[in-house]
Amino acid sequence: MRPAILSVSREKVSSPIRNAVLAHAGYGVIPVSNAEEALKILATRHVCGVIISPSISDNERHIICHQSYSLGVPAVVLDPYEILHEDSAQAHINPLDGPENFLSALDAVVKVNHDHGRNAIA
Repeated sequence: MRPAILSVSREKVSSPIRNAVLAHAGYGVIPVSNAEEALKILATRHVCGVIISPSISDNERHIICHQSYSLGVPAVVLDPYEILHEDSAQAHINPLDGPENFLSALDAVVKVNHDHGRNAIA
């Protein structure tokens, strides 16, 4: 089973490309477009990490980061200006650094042993 990544974005062009890069790298991608949808997924499914794009508002980003942190799920904030360090995200990545750096940073924080989630079978 592939590690699941929750991808939170309102972007119409770059989000599908980023999700395709994630899928090609072996991740299962769950795309959502707002905090409400993200919180529903976090409450009902096991995910190994959360990606939050710059198109998500500061308030929504903070809510998602807080909830993922409380669940022990690493959150990665795509931060092109490198100024959003107040949240409890595990990493801030400049999306302009390219897909290799993005995947490398994601791999560093994602819990690849995803079989230990709340829906895992003992």
